[in-house]
Amino acid sequence: MKFRLLTLGLSSILIISCKNDKDQETKETETLVEAQQYEEEETKIPVKMCYLYASATDTISLNIQKLDETISGSLIYMLKEKDINRGQISGKMKGDTLFAEYSFMSEGENSFRPVMFLQKDNQLIEGYLTEDSTSYKFNEDFALTRTNCGVN
Repeated sequence: MKFRLLTLGLSSILIISCKNDKDQETKETETLVEAQQYEEEETKIPVKMCYLYASATDTISLNIQKLDETISGSLIYMLKEKDINRGQISGKMKGDTLFAEYSFMSEGENSFRPVMFLQKDNQLIEGYLTEDSTSYKFNEDFALTRTNCGVN
């Protein structure tokens, strides 16, 4: 009888001890998964970048937010003897080139046109399709240089 009670007691202790080890392993696994999820969410924070071209007569301002390859932001053209174009861009980075749709207000009307910018060092150089629509040409005369975005 004493042997059975001793066996039962030891078995109970062994079972409880094994159960606690499994609970501890589960908690460690759950903590690890939560930490990995937090790290993944942390990498999804958009990066804000601002670019500017300014001469005595012309100004082009581009403020964007980049989330992975997705880009969105505002683009303003203030060119001498032209109406101011002010609007939003939305697009994607493909390699070192931003391809986007520019939705803007000019002469009281909403307009849309594709825009592209080649990233070169800390500048963006606007490009356009050639007349035969088979290649791109980039105009370095109006290169936008990265600037501080300032406080919003």
